[in-house]
Amino acid sequence: MNLAEIAMKYRTVVFTFVVMLTLWGVYTFSTMPRREDPAFTIRTCVVSTRWPGTPAVKVEELVTDKIEEELDSIEEVDYLKSETTTGQSVIYVNLEDNVRPDHVQQVWDKVRARIDKTPMPAENVRPIVNDEFGDTSIMLLGVYQVPLGGDDSVRDENRYSARELEVFADQVRDAIRVLPGVAKVDKYGVQDEAIYIETDLGTWSQLELTTSQLKQLVADRNIVSPGGSFDTPDGKFNVKPGGEFDAMSEIESVSVAGVKSGDSYNQVSLTDIGLTVRRDAVEPPEVISRFTEPRGTFPAVMVGMTMKSGENIVEICEAATRRIQRMIDVEQALPRDIAVRPVSKLSDNVTKKISDVIVNVIEAIIIVVIVVFLFVGLRTSLVMAANIPFVVLGSIAIIRMFGVELEQISLASIIIALGLLVDNAVQVCDQTRVNILAGMTPQKAAVEGAKSLAMPMLVGTLTTVAAFLPMLIALEGGGAEYVYSLPVTLSTTLLLSWLYAMTICVLLSAMIIRAPKDPERPSAPLPWLNFRLNQLASSVKQKWLKASSDRGPTAPQKNDGNLFLSVYSYTAKIALRFKWITVAASVLMLVGAMQLPVSTEFFPQDRRDQFYVEVTLPETATIEQTNQVVSQVEDTLKKLSPSTDGEGNPIERLRTMRSMIAQGGARWALGVSPPSPQSNTAEVLIRTTAGELTEGMIADFRQAVEAGNPELGIEAIAGARITTKRIQMGPPANPVEIRVSGEGFADIGELRRVAEEVKQMLRDDPDTWDVADSWGVDGFQLNIEVDEEKASLSGVTSANIANTLNAYFTGLQLTTFREGDHLVPVYFRLRSEDRNDLSEIDNAFVEGKNGKVPLSSIAKVVQTWQPGKIERRDQNRTIEVSSQVDDGASGNDVVQRIFNSDRMQKLKETMPVGFKVEIGGALEESQDSAAQMMTSFGISFLSIVLILVVQYNGWSKTLVILTTLPLAMIGAWFGLWLTSNPLGFMPQLGLLSLFGIVLNTGIIFMEFADILIAEKRDQLDRDGSLTGPVVGLSRAEFRECLVTAGKQRMLPIFLTTATTIGGLLPLALTGGPLWVGMAWLMIFGLIVATLLTLYIVPALYAIIVETFGIHPIPAIVKPDQ
Repeated sequence: MNLAEIAMKYRTVVFTFVVMLTLWGVYTFSTMPRREDPAFTIRTCVVSTRWPGTPAVKVEELVTDKIEEELDSIEEVDYLKSETTTGQSVIYVNLEDNVRPDHVQQVWDKVRARIDKTPMPAENVRPIVNDEFGDTSIMLLGVYQVPLGGDDSVRDENRYSARELEVFADQVRDAIRVLPGVAKVDKYGVQDEAIYIETDLGTWSQLELTTSQLKQLVADRNIVSPGGSFDTPDGKFNVKPGGEFDAMSEIESVSVAGVKSGDSYNQVSLTDIGLTVRRDAVEPPEVISRFTEPRGTFPAVMVGMTMKSGENIVEICEAATRRIQRMIDVEQALPRDIAVRPVSKLSDNVTKKISDVIVNVIEAIIIVVIVVFLFVGLRTSLVMAANIPFVVLGSIAIIRMFGVELEQISLASIIIALGLLVDNAVQVCDQTRVNILAGMTPQKAAVEGAKSLAMPMLVGTLTTVAAFLPMLIALEGGGAEYVYSLPVTLSTTLLLSWLYAMTICVLLSAMIIRAPKDPERPSAPLPWLNFRLNQLASSVKQKWLKASSDRGPTAPQKNDGNLFLSVYSYTAKIALRFKWITVAASVLMLVGAMQLPVSTEFFPQDRRDQFYVEVTLPETATIEQTNQVVSQVEDTLKKLSPSTDGEGNPIERLRTMRSMIAQGGARWALGVSPPSPQSNTAEVLIRTTAGELTEGMIADFRQAVEAGNPELGIEAIAGARITTKRIQMGPPANPVEIRVSGEGFADIGELRRVAEEVKQMLRDDPDTWDVADSWGVDGFQLNIEVDEEKASLSGVTSANIANTLNAYFTGLQLTTFREGDHLVPVYFRLRSEDRNDLSEIDNAFVEGKNGKVPLSSIAKVVQTWQPGKIERRDQNRTIEVSSQVDDGASGNDVVQRIFNSDRMQKLKETMPVGFKVEIGGALEESQDSAAQMMTSFGISFLSIVLILVVQYNGWSKTLVILTTLPLAMIGAWFGLWLTSNPLGFMPQLGLLSLFGIVLNTGIIFMEFADILIAEKRDQLDRDGSLTGPVVGLSRAEFRECLVTAGKQRMLPIFLTTATTIGGLLPLALTGGPLWVGMAWLMIFGLIVATLLTLYIVPALYAIIVETFGIHPIPAIVKPDQ
């Protein structure tokens, strides 16, 4: 008893199972976690080390290199990338792709253990490991002060301090971090406070007090050590020394000496000896953060919220929004002039994308049902319409058990699967219809139809599944996690569709499909149209025959009763007659298609209501200089905001804007890595009022930055690199990147020479702009050349000089002032007028064991130029040369063009030993993913071959079916070329889908051809005329079987193609940049492959049978008489 018969016997059980699984799918769909993109693990952590005031070269040698040596021996580490600047080392530790997500944290523990063993050059130099570098804020809020009472700006007397603004941000953080599903809430852009004890060089040089003594005096007053405990008859009491500061006056009154006055001593405080004490924001600030909205631009503190794994992003963001609104309106926990607005809210994008994809799913279902109705009529389309939601909702229930969430990859996978899942139902319904027309009862027709198709449909389904499932094995890293839901969803949907085709579809077909009242007059629209056209053609033909009968007898003309079948029959016979030419023509078509110029890329850029601007100044720039340029950027964007819509109505394009200067802040999108904290860099995140306005605003902004806009009063921005960027989908990577490396501590001058030549190649390319390198320009530096002999006689060491100058000009931390959980550091340094005057260095007094000594007496100050930034990769100095590309251009094509040019080859010949030029960025990622995809293709191919060999118990038919795979590539390449889409990661996955569909078509064709050959053989055997060369058939009879098989399967094959294309059309037209290339590849590939399969497969079958003598089916062997 086969599956169809079991389903018919236990129909109540089948219906109950399907209904329950469908209801489970409805519940799962409404409750399963939602997110914009699939989550993938950022296998990167950041090791940051600060050594204030130290030149980059020295930090590289004594900090960066030492840490890298320790970390390089960790086996899970793929490569190390470091950025060393003056006073700071930042090392990015990148793991191998094959490190499992649940093992990543263990590796970070190894990193911490190795760093703890690494010796540092000074006691206050301590590396910090940030293993949360990949955490993405699902909601980024700006907390800022707005004007009240109709004022245009906040009045100075009403302005909150940086500390007060931080307190308000703390309240917001505390309110939302306790919400269910929230993992962590952090603050960004906080301007820290500090207490400064300042003096001038003249005063300090005359005092016997040293910095070390001052540090001890202040620290002694700020006691945090326990005071012990003592026992009494009433109990045990702990003693707490009252040494914690409670006011600035405590610091001012710190006693540095006693002066005898009569019989008593008067204490001498800091202020008595000319030192000033003040409390203010850290200066220069370590970060500047601003928020821009229609009312203006305001200082702000950013609050970023991340969510726990497996949670619903929409629900969490809505809960956070309601909590903040209640906090403001009901609880009135914040002043009226404090605003809290979202800078980035991923739930909005999730809601829009999911709603768009759901609309695409509905559109695809409607298109599929309409196509089925047009081809086979209302009753069969009703079976299709019922089968689709059953399979889709059942699949959703199952895939959730495999950890799949509701995101654009899983939803779009369902759209791709629509055409594939319809194929099984189409085959069963069509065969049921054919059996009913042959006189069977509906119940028997459905069971027999499913029974005859069960094995070939299962083989076809398994080959399609085999094209996808190996991705779970072959792909690694972020790319594998990003597309995980695609093979799981497609495989689950296809297998369930086969199961339902054998069960519920059989039951529905038996209940709904009936024989037409007049079999000669079809009721479905397209067959009816075909019938009418055939009648017209027959009428014309009869008139022609009547007219020509007077000229003599004519040969009888066979009429198929169907114009399209007649055309196919005629052309298929020609293809079989010239079978070698048919195959050769398809090979030429394949070769020609592969010559078409199709570009490549890794993942496309997203198109949404956001973009961002990166601002980079020379490495010597201060944060104030960077701030001035960012202010120009903000002003330019505000002036460009007014525009007009398509009807000429005025609109505003700018909604909000967030500026982060000298600090990257939160990762606000999965594909955007925050920049490392540097005073010469900034990031401006812009949110437009609509996604369709983003491209125009980017274009206007680029033009205004480069050339200005006199009409709007905008001047071009000079002296800074201003780069506009869209959000990258998938793992982040630069569109164009070429690395120049030299072994170890390679010569900097030679590195710069090679990098400059590579930059010039990029500048000369017509598709590039914003060409730059990762090192920037050299920085101005003062070298202190110490006379060791004089210094030794004066009791001064090099460390004394470094420590004293660091205290004077950067600041020496004396202690930490505590206000509850708020910490305020206390620094000693020179006043600003002395710190900003380079000539004061010569007048400085340095502290040694014999007291203070003039610096000019033991050392000489020399001005030099040194690298402001040094990058390394795998412990080798490396310069990354990068650029942006024009719209419509491919960064991968640019890199390949330059890397394979004669200029590059000549450059490589002139490079010193140990130097190399490598491909980086998106092309490197594409090549890595291509290698993994080739592994996946290989596993898929071997699996498909195994399935086919098992099915046919031989190689001949297997090879015929496998030859259909190249046919799919003809249309696929042509489709990409015609629509100007690159061959990216997702189109490669589409090619796998295409292979599965084409294989299924070939398998079904071969099955029916063999059935017809067997029937013809049996008929000839009964007639006693089994004498032909092909298992008893003549060549003409064999070829007629092949043509008849094509005619019989033409309707279901074209129906499958049409429904699949119908399901893909919404993706191709409105699916967004991630799907458009894949959709068009599959659409064109299906059209071409379907047409060619009906000709090439019969031609190849004829070749192996007629030329090589392979038997298509076993011959009848009769016993000797």
